[in-house]
Amino acid sequence: MSLPPPGSYFNVPAFRRALRSYSGHPLVVRLMYTALRRGLPLIRKFKPLFGATALVALTYRCQCRCRHCGAGTFARSGRPELSKDEVFKLLADLRAGGGAGVHFFGGEPLLAKEIVEYIAEASRLGLRAALGTNGLLIDAAMAKQLAAAGVKNVDISLDSHDPAMHDSFRGVPGSWQKAVDALRYCRAGGIPVYINYYASHESLETGGLDGMAALAGELGAMLRLLPPVRAGRWKDREDIPLSARELDGLRARLKPGKVCWGYEFIDRPGVPFLCHSFVRSTFDVSAYGDITACPYLARSFGNLREVPLAEAAARMWAYDTFGPEAGYDGCPLNAATFIARQGEYEKGAGQ
Repeated sequence: MSLPPPGSYFNVPAFRRALRSYSGHPLVVRLMYTALRRGLPLIRKFKPLFGATALVALTYRCQCRCRHCGAGTFARSGRPELSKDEVFKLLADLRAGGGAGVHFFGGEPLLAKEIVEYIAEASRLGLRAALGTNGLLIDAAMAKQLAAAGVKNVDISLDSHDPAMHDSFRGVPGSWQKAVDALRYCRAGGIPVYINYYASHESLETGGLDGMAALAGELGAMLRLLPPVRAGRWKDREDIPLSARELDGLRARLKPGKVCWGYEFIDRPGVPFLCHSFVRSTFDVSAYGDITACPYLARSFGNLREVPLAEAAARMWAYDTFGPEAGYDGCPLNAATFIARQGEYEKGAGQ
């Protein structure tokens, strides 16, 4: 699965562009933090979804069998996925509530036959539409359709610069070449592309991360580094999180405009990592309509089929999602303090 879109750190385009070149300055970092933690709650009293990006899982179906897959947290047999009308209503409600963007993912979102229509509708409404995919279904024709629909960026997952290693990790022979071809097709169509890449212990030690950075440069893509997260099939893997030394090594490889950590504002070693859920800039919509703070957390604050989107979001953001001790050094799911209270967090939304 793909994680939140680059740029949703504060998804008001004019504001983002104005601060982009100064994002490493300590004063600007503090301003951004204050705006996200203090300013947004005030604005959202009038516009409940102001500045937010909805991460919409259209399906949990996928052609790959990834070792680290975190999709399908809510997977339950017999639950229908969101219909076309329900997705269209979600987009309209998101825009009406002041939302800024939507990021379609899964599973594999291109398995939803209406995906191009969803992107076109989001663009028509003025939402910034992005797509996270494994790239297997993107050919030249699909890239042209996505561009015409108004997609702002496409994120494609690659697990290694070595084709055999990527294919083994994904469980699909030939998937590396198809993903690389998809990146090229999107670039040829004028679509900005990002490579989603998990920076593991091995990749930091063996130079795999550097090899991926070189490949991203060759393909004209931003390399988006993702630290391994204790979620999905890695939920019980205590050996997965990077050490403080390894995180420093990851930060040392950040390059403005070329290599970022999570999203494009974090492309300088001195910029702190802020979890999207921690700063309430994004929220997740499951393929069945459940509203959660993060795709990796099972706690639902309401279902689109039962409560209005703005109401569910307000309930979610009123909850103390993460304490102040989490959110700066990587995903809170890797933080011992959050893991200790995760069971309490995932109790029913009415608690």
